[in-house]
Amino acid sequence: MIKYQLINQLKELTKQKHLELVLRGNIAIESALSIIPQEKKLLIPEEGGWIHYKKGPEKLGIQFKEVKCEDAKINLRDLKKKLEKKEFFAFIYETPGGYFAEEPVEEIYHLCKEHKCLVILDVSGSIGTSFCNSKFADILIGSFGRWKPVNAEVGGFISTNNNDLWEEIKILEKLDDQESLQKIQDKLNTIQERISYLQNIKNKVIFDLKDYNIVHKDDFGFVVVVKFSKDDEKEKIVSYCKKNKLPFTECPRYIRINQKAISIEIKKL
Repeated sequence: MIKYQLINQLKELTKQKHLELVLRGNIAIESALSIIPQEKKLLIPEEGGWIHYKKGPEKLGIQFKEVKCEDAKINLRDLKKKLEKKEFFAFIYETPGGYFAEEPVEEIYHLCKEHKCLVILDVSGSIGTSFCNSKFADILIGSFGRWKPVNAEVGGFISTNNNDLWEEIKILEKLDDQESLQKIQDKLNTIQERISYLQNIKNKVIFDLKDYNIVHKDDFGFVVVVKFSKDDEKEKIVSYCKKNKLPFTECPRYIRINQKAISIEIKKL
C-alpha cells in the first residue's frame, strides 16, 4: 500500500505516468542506460555531473564522451557539435548542474530531439521544485540517498511519459522494503520545509561571502561554489566554513567544477 502511495506522490511531483522505485540512485542510472544499443554511445557533462555517469557506462560496456561546460553549465555549441556526429543515443545530465548551476534544459532538449538523441535528466537536486520539469526530458531519474535534498539514505526512481521507452527500460533492483519506503515518504512529506531551510542558509552564505568569486550566485541550488586564486583566499573561505560549521569540499571535482574552488555543501546539513 505504501509503495502505491509513494509512486503516486512521485508521479505528481514529476508529472510522469510511468515510475518505478529502485534500491539506489545509481541503479536508476543503470536502468536508464539499459536502453542504449551496444553500437551507440552516451554523452555526459565534463563537470557538474554525478560519479556514476562515468562508472555506470563503464560497468555496462557503453562508450561515452564528455560535453564541454562553463562552470558546470552545458556548452550548447559543443553539445550541438557532438550531436551532429550522429554517434550518440542519449545524453545524461543533472539539473541544477553540480547542485548549483541552472541548466538550459529547454535548449538542450530541442537540440537533442533535432539529432534523435534521448535526454536522461537527473532531478535528484530539483525534485519538489519547478526545476523538476519532465517536459524537457525523455527519462527522469533521481536519488534519495545520503546528502540529497530528499535524504532518506536509501532508494531512487526512474520514470517516463513514453510508453515505448517504458517497455524497453530494464528496471534493476526494485525497492519494496516497507521500512525504506516509509523513510522516503516521510522525507518527501517535508521536502518543502527542507528546501526552504537549505535556501535560507544558502542565501546567508552568499551574503556573507559577497566579496568573493561565487559561481552562479543567483542560480537555484543547494551548494555554494567559491573560486579562489591564492592560498590565503582559500584559507579565509575554509575558515568561514569551519567557524559556521558548514561542510565543504575542495575542487577540482567532477561533481562540482574542474577548477580551484571551495564547494560549501549546504545540502549535507
